[in-house]
Amino acid sequence: MLFRKRKNHQEETYKNAYRSFFGICLRYCATKEDAKEVFNDAMLRYFKFESKNKVDDKGKFSLIKKIIVNQSIDRLRVKKIKFDNIEDATDSIKSTNNDAEINMIREEMLEKIQKFAPQTRIIFNLFIFEGWSHKEIADHLTITTNTSSWHVNQGKKQIIELLTKPNLV
Repeated sequence: MLFRKRKNHQEETYKNAYRSFFGICLRYCATKEDAKEVFNDAMLRYFKFESKNKVDDKGKFSLIKKIIVNQSIDRLRVKKIKFDNIEDATDSIKSTNNDAEINMIREEMLEKIQKFAPQTRIIFNLFIFEGWSHKEIADHLTITTNTSSWHVNQGKKQIIELLTKPNLV
């Protein structure tokens, strides 16, 4: 009886998390198959954690989201995506803070973001969608804050380029 309750709980949690967070995996992964694998690995990691620790229902989905983001980053590390430090290259690049580019609909951006170089895609997602600071990104990925800033600006430029091409908007 206890096994059946646990199985139903896990199944319900998985389905709810899939609806809410699978898009995060798609933002970080190059293919849908990779995204499914990352999601499943993250949920397995969550269920293992949940079985050993008491997880509050209020914080459950924020914990799942954090695990998914970290699992996505770990997956990209395994694939040996190399981040080159960019020192002082940001002096010539000015950041654009146009609200229109930040408030674009996520589904429209997903297709464009998946065309980014893997390093730029990761950093751009962490900064724009997860709300991490350049310092947090730099610390987590062991890069400089200039490198993080450069990749975010590259992502913004690429989105602007893609949106200004004829017949795209």
